[in-house]
Amino acid sequence: MDAVRLGPFVFALERFAALAGVALFLLAVWWLGRRLNVLARRRLEAWSWRVLLVGFVAGRGMHVLAHWESFAGEPWRALAFWQGGFSAQAALVAAGLVSALELGRGRDILRPVALSLVLGLAGWSGVLMLRGPLEAPPPPPQIFTAIDGREISLIERDGRPLVLNLWATWCAPCRRELPMMAEVAAGHPGVDVVFANQREPAQRVGLFFASEGLQLDLVVLDDAGVLGRHYGAMGLPTTVFLDAEGRLREKHVGEISREAFAAALQRLTTAAEPPTQGTP
Repeated sequence: MDAVRLGPFVFALERFAALAGVALFLLAVWWLGRRLNVLARRRLEAWSWRVLLVGFVAGRGMHVLAHWESFAGEPWRALAFWQGGFSAQAALVAAGLVSALELGRGRDILRPVALSLVLGLAGWSGVLMLRGPLEAPPPPPQIFTAIDGREISLIERDGRPLVLNLWATWCAPCRRELPMMAEVAAGHPGVDVVFANQREPAQRVGLFFASEGLQLDLVVLDDAGVLGRHYGAMGLPTTVFLDAEGRLREKHVGEISREAFAAALQRLTTAAEPPTQGTP
């Protein structure tokens, strides 16, 4: 399990786990606050929102600082939290400091503070435990037609890792990440990055590239959605990372950030490199 669908919305498991943790935390604050006097309840509620705000800013800020080389050219991306990228350790430290400062003013809300934090962490970690092992057969043997008319086989790897990005022209996150992925992929020539359009005619895809002025090396037309079914894509975009033997190594549901994509490509490149021979 790598994603959760709620009606028309699809959440990567990590993001759904965070949402579940926050929801359980706020529910605990509300429930436990009902048993306190008015002043204590207001303190508890004010503390809870400070914990969430400071924890979020600290977690996102630490991620940005740790990958500043990726954000330096586009500092506005620090606000693009929907791409993912969050330091849980920094968030937990910040939440602990906020809680310690609040309890320093008086310990009358010690119990609801502790229980709320524990329940929130339990909800977050409990959802993450639903993640199963990555299992998928090798790429399907079907021959796919590229947008330029070439025929491409995904199973003929010739010792090269493969990244498949499943996308569509109507998908806004797909359109946002395509130029970035093409740029980053150019810096990893040892990995084949294939952009597999899902269930759209060639004319529509070609018109999209012409209107956007976008050029990608490997664009295939998966008009029957074969790859989406094969890799269990619950939504678009979905990006799968395969090693040189066609084994699924990673899978990302939703828009991917520059730093996450670059790191995944580097892991594939490193894994494909032959072991260094020791000096006799």
